[in-house]
Amino acid sequence: MNIYRETYHADNKNWAVGQDERGVMYFGNDIGLLEFDGVEWTLNSVPNSVTARSIAVLSHQTVFTGSYEEFGRWDRDLSGKLAYTSLSASLGENELRNDDFWKIWIAGDQVYFQSFSSIFIYDYHTVRRLPAEHGFLFLSKVRDEFLVQQMAGSLLRLRENRLEKIGGSDFLKNTDVRVILPYGEKDYLIGTSTMGIYLYDGQTFRDWQPPLSRLMKSKELNCGLLSSRGTYLFGTILDGIYETDTRGQIINHISSENYLQNNTVLSLYEDQLNHLWAGLDRGIAFIQYVDKIDSYTDPGGKTGAVYSAVEWNNRLFIGTNQGVFFLEKEERKKADALSHLKLIDGTQGQVWSFQVVDDKLYCCHNKGLKEIGKDLNVKDAFSIGTGVYKLSEGRIRNRDYLLLSTYQSIRLIDKQTRRVYTFEQLQEPVKDIEIDHIGNIWIEHFNRGVYRCKLEDDLSGFRSITYYGGNSGDGLPYKLKLFKVGGRVVLLGDNHFYTYDDIKNNIIPNAILDTCFVNIRHIRQIVPIRDNRFWALGRSGIYQFSYDGYEASILDYYNLRMNLSLVYNYENISVLNDSLSLVCLDNGFLLYNHKQSDSAPDIAKAPDAPFIESIQTKNVADKKKYLDPLRQGEAAYNFNTVTLRFLAANSFVSDLSFQYKLENVDSDWSLPQKINQVSYARLPQGAYVFHVRTADSLGNHSKTVSFHFNVLPPWYYTYWAYMLYILAAFLICYMIWLLILKRYRNIHLQKIRAREAKRLRALAGKLQNEVERKNAELLTQTSFIIQKNELILKIKGVVDEFYAQNRSKVLEPLYRKINMLLQNNLDTEEDWKTFLFKFQEKHTGFFKELKQRYPQLTNSDLRLCACLKLNLETKEIASLMNLSIRAVENSRYRLRKRLKLQPSQNLNDFFLTID
Repeated sequence: MNIYRETYHADNKNWAVGQDERGVMYFGNDIGLLEFDGVEWTLNSVPNSVTARSIAVLSHQTVFTGSYEEFGRWDRDLSGKLAYTSLSASLGENELRNDDFWKIWIAGDQVYFQSFSSIFIYDYHTVRRLPAEHGFLFLSKVRDEFLVQQMAGSLLRLRENRLEKIGGSDFLKNTDVRVILPYGEKDYLIGTSTMGIYLYDGQTFRDWQPPLSRLMKSKELNCGLLSSRGTYLFGTILDGIYETDTRGQIINHISSENYLQNNTVLSLYEDQLNHLWAGLDRGIAFIQYVDKIDSYTDPGGKTGAVYSAVEWNNRLFIGTNQGVFFLEKEERKKADALSHLKLIDGTQGQVWSFQVVDDKLYCCHNKGLKEIGKDLNVKDAFSIGTGVYKLSEGRIRNRDYLLLSTYQSIRLIDKQTRRVYTFEQLQEPVKDIEIDHIGNIWIEHFNRGVYRCKLEDDLSGFRSITYYGGNSGDGLPYKLKLFKVGGRVVLLGDNHFYTYDDIKNNIIPNAILDTCFVNIRHIRQIVPIRDNRFWALGRSGIYQFSYDGYEASILDYYNLRMNLSLVYNYENISVLNDSLSLVCLDNGFLLYNHKQSDSAPDIAKAPDAPFIESIQTKNVADKKKYLDPLRQGEAAYNFNTVTLRFLAANSFVSDLSFQYKLENVDSDWSLPQKINQVSYARLPQGAYVFHVRTADSLGNHSKTVSFHFNVLPPWYYTYWAYMLYILAAFLICYMIWLLILKRYRNIHLQKIRAREAKRLRALAGKLQNEVERKNAELLTQTSFIIQKNELILKIKGVVDEFYAQNRSKVLEPLYRKINMLLQNNLDTEEDWKTFLFKFQEKHTGFFKELKQRYPQLTNSDLRLCACLKLNLETKEIASLMNLSIRAVENSRYRLRKRLKLQPSQNLNDFFLTID
């Protein structure tokens, strides 16, 4: 019955169980696919929130599930989460109508999904249907072949995707075949719901173990498996799990009577470490098989908390808070051993311990010291007058005494005279007494500290009392436990050990034991076995170690963390004989038998190394990205919050903790913790190496698993950014150079422009002077001609007037000569040429533009235009052109017509627009 049980209570049915190569457990549940990595439970909801009735695990990356009218596969992505893909979506609705998928089997490159109406075969590419005329019950895989019962019919064998009837199986049509298991090398066990269990040898069917068959009929067999230990486990609807040997003999019964939360077992599964998982109608049960240890637990509390035990007179006596129970030796081997416990009348009450002295059984009871006879009669052994915690033997002054730890100080009983010595100096509850090699009596207070006492020679009292611990100001823990090694006293408190140094007369740390248990926390009690061997009881396990005062080493270790419900503040292991020890629990007991196995545990074995499941990076907006854990990763600078998730195979069963370290961030390994992820927020840029390892309860470490990743610099620290900076710096320098160059050019241009302006001003002045000179010349020339003409006209008038008054033949030649001379000077062409030359020097394009616009203009017209351009008056024009005023007026009129000017348009203003 080498088991230890732990259950997980839930309100849901758990139809199927599986495990992958990394030790992650999967459960087909009423609310989806449950996933348990040893630390955390994760629920993966099936589409439409339907029940996951069946599962099959291909690997950590791929899991198959079957539900109502639905089956498919789950594939793990970079985030470590499972994503669902329906395989039944491509099928027609009529092919899946009202179908539940109850079994999934993986065989080579094919996966079989079985419902009551069909079997669907998936080759990782396509799905095809294998129909049946009458439907199927449950598809079973035995060795390398598949067997299935036709609905209300015979057994069929599935070969090469074809169904063949198994001869002689027609008698099964009146029952349901629930279990098909291998038996021996070639035979089969056929378990039915109402007709028991049959053995099939390939030819015939026969009833296998009729007593077991009758039991399975009454309990309704539902599931089963062949364990790696060679035993058969049968799950029932009505009464939990039965374990049998190959002969069908029941060797264990696990039910709600001893720890299951209910008796309806829907599925069974054996994990990688050969422990059992049971999917129940309400919850999940984990059943741990521990080598050398048998479990006798009573969750109902009928026997009470167990404080001590002793084997005497072929009986096992159990001391509880309800009294003394006994069990006959042959009854210990039965699966329901606890139901055979019998209470000894007269022992009702709190039992603390037992001691066999001179073949007499003494019971330390809250009503005193009682003696139990071989006929199970009970009587008071001595007149103690108070409750007794413990009885031990000791030698004082060369005489043998019984030492009693009582509710009120201690008692010494002389074995020869039976005299009882009492001590009034120390009226406190005493839990334990030890005598060291120099005669000191050490007394452990029930709740605090210890006393070291010296007895008077006549045993009338204590000569001296020294108190340690209990807020005595000596720096020792408040509560100390007492045990003895080779005549010397050792104290335990706050997970540290101390020894009495009789030379210095003080308490000093025990470095040997501290080193031995350096990685083990919460040591609650030390119990001597024999020959310098001891038990150490921890919070999550029991340790057997050796210590001779010089060396200490752990010899054996049992991880019982799931439900090691020791009696608080009175943890104890009772050594029954050379091979048996009994671990006292508050709901039963464990029996340790070191002869059950010849193999010694490898306590120095390194635990399994962890796996890095996923690496998540996140930014301040909570947006997530994932890195590939199989290769070195790079996280963008704004995604610099990194969460690493990890797991280890069988971390739950092996009680593994995790330690981690991030180089350049953590200075040392973290303390062992039951976690499955760690986060680092806002990591600066740089290269990082994350290390993780597992640690067991003994402090052994696994190999270190590492992951290298880089937090990339921000964009403004990248090579491209630096190139951009260099380019920008170059452009800035170039721009500055251009600006400087432009400035100097501007300065140079300003100087040039200043010089040019100066030169131009000088030139302009010169030109202005030239223009003014030309204007003056033109004006002078024009005025000269006009004045000359006016003068000639006046002279001509005077001459004409004189000639008219003095007409004579003598004067006529002179008159004609003078008149001709005046006429010639008045109408000379040279004056016009000079005028026109001066005019064109100032108005160079005037005549050209006029000729281009008005080619019909005559020379006389052009001359008139030049006079009008100079804004000469009509009289001046007449004088200049040697015309009459009327002739000038007429010429002006003809010119307006040729120029096609409007009547309102001024002729002089028109010529001002022409340069």
